[in-house]
Amino acid sequence: MSVRWCCAGRLSTAKTPRLFCSSSAWAGMTSVVSRTTVSCCDVPYLEERADLMETLELVHDGAVAIVRINRPPVNAVNRQMMIELQECFGVLGEDRTINAVVVSAAGSRAFSAGIDIKERVAGEDRHRSAVDLLDYGRYWRETQGVVRHCPVPVIAAVDGPAIGAGFGLVGVCDLIVASERASFVLSEIDIGLLGGSSKAMRMLGPYKARMMFLAGQPLDAHDLYRLGAVERVVPAGDAESSAVELGRLFAAKSPIALRLAKESMLRIEGMPVEDGYRVEQDYTTRLGGFNDSKEAMRAWLEKRPPVWTWS
Repeated sequence: MSVRWCCAGRLSTAKTPRLFCSSSAWAGMTSVVSRTTVSCCDVPYLEERADLMETLELVHDGAVAIVRINRPPVNAVNRQMMIELQECFGVLGEDRTINAVVVSAAGSRAFSAGIDIKERVAGEDRHRSAVDLLDYGRYWRETQGVVRHCPVPVIAAVDGPAIGAGFGLVGVCDLIVASERASFVLSEIDIGLLGGSSKAMRMLGPYKARMMFLAGQPLDAHDLYRLGAVERVVPAGDAESSAVELGRLFAAKSPIALRLAKESMLRIEGMPVEDGYRVEQDYTTRLGGFNDSKEAMRAWLEKRPPVWTWS
């Protein structure tokens, strides 16, 4: 069950009871309207706004949303992609019907070859904005933050090289599914840039991260699997479908419990164990005030599937 609409404004459906759209669909509206999730809209409205999406495709598969990078030839990250990722995850994070998001990429040449160097060089002039002049990386940093703090689990489906900024995007996802042809590279040191080691150290540990960052040494999917960063290694071409399968596992959980669980993990990361557990107990208390918590207990005692009601 899926709906696909992409940057060209084309629409294809297969057993589709519902459509949703990215925040490009409400760009330019008033601030009140722009914070309302569009969970059901007519096709002409969707097609009218789809042309605004230049670098992404969206696919709706039940309670799993797929955000597919599509900027040939190698899905290099430019400013437009950053804007669209922020908008897209802003809407998905507020949509009650979405319980997991998969980030994948079109084509087989690369998940993403990193920052668009041509755009970066073209922007090196005296007409740059004050923000760009003083903090050029702010937009990409904020984009990664929006993805990382998406209220529902975000799964990276990597089916080719994830280089530089591509690796950074993978590093802010909650889980990684990688194919046999996936590779992970921090090549910044070879092209006059830096960045990405903060994710590498979380994913790989400080010593392997140093080899990756200081030497620009690539790692394959099996390397990251052995180190615990990759959840699954699958055949080439299967990363996205495997990630969607994993997303359905999350989608079956209480949407309230799922969101509170992710939020609590983000808050306690890096805390001392005792302090972190205290925060988790507060989240348990918050969850206990919802009917979904009581329903989970009743369903477990009665040995039946739970029925979630967003209450």
